[in-house]
Amino acid sequence: MGEQPGSQFRLMTYNIGGGRRDFGSATGVIAEVIGEAAPDILVLQEVSDYQDADGAWHSVLDHIARARVGGQLVLLEHVQFGPTLSMREHMHVRKTLFVRGIFNDWQDWRQGNAILSRREFVRLGDPSKPGQPRNVPLYVPPLYEGNRDTDPRHALLARVNSAPVFPFVVGVHFTTLVAERGLHPFPGRAEEAVTLRFRQARRLLDLLREHVLETGEVVFLLGDFNAASTEPCIASVLEGEGGFMRLTPSNDDVATHSNTTGPIDHILIYPRSRVLEHRCWIVDTPAARRASDHLPVVADVTVC
Repeated sequence: MGEQPGSQFRLMTYNIGGGRRDFGSATGVIAEVIGEAAPDILVLQEVSDYQDADGAWHSVLDHIARARVGGQLVLLEHVQFGPTLSMREHMHVRKTLFVRGIFNDWQDWRQGNAILSRREFVRLGDPSKPGQPRNVPLYVPPLYEGNRDTDPRHALLARVNSAPVFPFVVGVHFTTLVAERGLHPFPGRAEEAVTLRFRQARRLLDLLREHVLETGEVVFLLGDFNAASTEPCIASVLEGEGGFMRLTPSNDDVATHSNTTGPIDHILIYPRSRVLEHRCWIVDTPAARRASDHLPVVADVTVC
C-alpha cells in the first residue's frame, strides 16, 4: 500500500472445513495458504479440536501455530478459540462425528470460530489493559438435532493492541441450511435460510451498537456469511442499517465455495469514514483449492 498516515493491517478470513480432514494431510496445506498470505489478523471458521481418552486436547489451531512455511514459523501467536458446538453439550446420535468420537473414546469434540493475531488481545472496554476475546451467541436453537440446520451460531469478539486505533475484530459464521442451494434445493429452504441470516445480522448489530458502533470505534468484521453480498443480511442490515463497508475483492466473480456462484465469505469494516485505503482479493490457488471447500479472502487496509 502507498505511504500515508494511519494504521495498516492485513486481514484474512478462512473457513478451513474442520481442518479437514480431521487433523489429516490438509492441515499442512491450510498452514501453507495462511503462511503465504501472512495476515496480521486471521479469522477462522469450522475450527475443531477433540479431547482423547487420556484427557489430552488435539487442536487444528496447534497444528497451524506450529507450522512452518518456507522454513519460517507462522507468527500468529495470540490465539482465541470460540466453540459453538461440542460433543459434551450437544451429543446427538445423528451426528456421525459424535458417534465416531464415542467409539474412539473421545471425552469431547468441539467446533467453532477462532481469531489469531500478531498483536496481543486487550480488554473490550479498556484497551490499555490485556484482555481476552468473548464468544457471544447469536442463534441458539431450542433443540440440537445433529445437523447444520440446528447448529448454534456465535460471534467471537476481540480487540487488538494497535494504538491509536485498537480495532475490534469480530468473527462470524452464519447459518446455512441443508438443501438451500445446489442442483436440487428444497422448496422454501432458501427463503428460510435468508431469514435466519437476516436475524443473525440484526443480533450482531444489537451486540455492537451502543458500545462500539455509536462510539465510532474501528471494527473489522470477517467471516463465512453463507450469503452473497446482495443478500439482505449484508446489503440491508450490515451495510444499510449498520453502516459497514464490504471490501469488494478484485476477483469478485470467484466463488469462495463450490455450491455458490460468487463470494459468501466477506470482510467488512466500520466506519467507512475511517478507512483511508484498501485492497481485497480472494486467494484462488491450487493449494487453497486443495486445503478446504472454501477459498480465503484477504485484504490490506489502512485506517485512522
